[in-house]
Amino acid sequence: MKALTKISSLMALSLLAACGSKAPYAALPIDDAREMMTNVHVTNAQIRRWVRVGRAGVQRIEGTNQLKVIVPIRNITRNPLQVRVQTSFLNLERQPIGDDTNEQVQIISPGMTINHTVTSRSSEARDWSMNIGPNG
Repeated sequence: MKALTKISSLMALSLLAACGSKAPYAALPIDDAREMMTNVHVTNAQIRRWVRVGRAGVQRIEGTNQLKVIVPIRNITRNPLQVRVQTSFLNLERQPIGDDTNEQVQIISPGMTINHTVTSRSSEARDWSMNIGPNG
């Protein structure tokens, strides 16, 4: 019984810590049944309430071996939304390799989903991290 109480207490503390965390935040999934996206972060609490992210498609480009990433981003509000999206490509240890995109402005209509697509410049990319923030 004591073990169950300890586990419940630890779970409650970790949930409180997650709710009170500071930016960047893990992006919330489009589908409530899916876990939060670990590669996609939102840099602003307000944008986190307005944006949902789908499962990323990741593939190698034949011939160049570059990494191509496609991330569905949905605006769940009733207003057009402008966000800036920036992607960093990483090595196997999730360390930056200097292959970063510029911040790219995306305008997302109310209730719509866009597919944000980025491609690494080099074949060295093994992983990636994406940040979504407000435009302006």
